[in-house]
Amino acid sequence: MSDRNAIFGWDLLYRSEQHNIRGTEDVLICFVHLVLIANRFQCIGLGDSKTFEGNEPRSEALPNGWNEVLQLRYVFEGKLYLLLVTKMDDGVMMNLVRPHDRTVGLIELKASSVKTRNGSLDEMIPNNKQLIAYVVDQFIDKMKSSKSKDATSQTTSHQQRRILLQHSDMNIPVGNPHPIPLRIDPVGVGRADLDPLAGMGGPRFGGLQFPPPVGGGGMLFQPPRRPDFERHNLPPGAIPPGARFDPFRPPDADRPFNPRRYPDNDEMPPPGFDDMYM
Repeated sequence: MSDRNAIFGWDLLYRSEQHNIRGTEDVLICFVHLVLIANRFQCIGLGDSKTFEGNEPRSEALPNGWNEVLQLRYVFEGKLYLLLVTKMDDGVMMNLVRPHDRTVGLIELKASSVKTRNGSLDEMIPNNKQLIAYVVDQFIDKMKSSKSKDATSQTTSHQQRRILLQHSDMNIPVGNPHPIPLRIDPVGVGRADLDPLAGMGGPRFGGLQFPPPVGGGGMLFQPPRRPDFERHNLPPGAIPPGARFDPFRPPDADRPFNPRRYPDNDEMPPPGFDDMYM
């Protein structure tokens, strides 16, 4: 259609259906039907069935009983569309549904738009050009926009999924590319806590980068030189190099009891220990 605000064939359509016209609402249904036909829709019958085989007979005319059933089926670009009409006191409400992806368009037309039921289209519906633009925008353009948006969304999702796979953890090399020597820097205790760049590979001084000390500094106890943690009842390798470790039990808890051994520093004296009157 070269002019989106013009339709052709109104006189022929209206004369063929004039005997079925019962009110201004039927005039509006004929009008919307012609707008769809002018935009390459084809009618394939009545009803709201979502079954579409593709070999249904197609026509530009309205099927018999259209103003009783108020449910019309169309085909556009190989997809099924359902036009569902609801008559109201002051006009009609129409839904154009595409069952394939559940896209819905909605329009409301006032009965006052129809000034007379005889004459030319301009005489019957003086604002027909505005109504044509309204129907095309809400029915045809909206459907095309929704279809294009779905295709773009699927393409974008596929691209994002591919990017995530390319940057997934599966592509990260296993192991530390900068091995940390097993040494303790007594001067660097707590340095990692004060260096905002420590998480990027160790403290930086004068443009030089040094690996962080074992344990990261700032711990209650520095880990031993050997990776042997038997004194804490932990298997070898339970604490990786550079990990913070605060003992969660006394280191000599498994030693045999010695009554001559002095109490640990964390043991409190009994109540009244220094009271001579008890």
